[in-house]
Amino acid sequence: LNTDDHDAYLSGYPDNTFGPDRSMTRAEVAQMFYALLLDKDVPITVTFSDVSAGAWYAEAVNTLASLGMVEGVGGGKFVPERTITRAEFTAMAMRFTDVDVAGANPFSDVPADAWYQEYVVDASELGWIGGYPDGTFRPDQTINRAEVTTIVNRMLGRVADEAYVDAHQEELAQFSDVVKAHWAYYQIVEATNAHEYTKDNNTESWTELV
Repeated sequence: LNTDDHDAYLSGYPDNTFGPDRSMTRAEVAQMFYALLLDKDVPITVTFSDVSAGAWYAEAVNTLASLGMVEGVGGGKFVPERTITRAEFTAMAMRFTDVDVAGANPFSDVPADAWYQEYVVDASELGWIGGYPDGTFRPDQTINRAEVTTIVNRMLGRVADEAYVDAHQEELAQFSDVVKAHWAYYQIVEATNAHEYTKDNNTESWTELV
């Protein structure tokens, strides 16, 4: 994934909303990760019976599947329009890293024999995704756009320059349903506004909007 260029990798909807609480589909997540790929010139070796060649997400799904980054659900299907679960998203995200992480499972509802157990534990150890105060992870719960944005920013090492953002409000892509008081406001600004930046000790300083 492209961790150097801080391009916008998510956008809003035609009605000027972002939909922070809206669940993401498997196709939408595949398209997002595809947009972040450094090399999209990939021989297509995997296709799905329910992903038509003309679908807006076909290239993204088939490319990521051919790279082994996404998987179907069995029977040759991908179910692109189904909302993605926390376990599915975490697995997809973790396939983009080869970091060797060793940690104990902190979640009471992530069994040792679950297909997603290693992905979830590793993502938690990396600090990309957390659980809930009751000690659960809720792997089958859907994940929303604000949560996805926060996790992907952590993956990419991207952190909005809050001082720059506050000083350039009128120049930014903004959304009617993401006010400054929203918990993911700066995360969403980071993901939806292309910018040049410098970095010092993991502190990101924006220099220019692109």
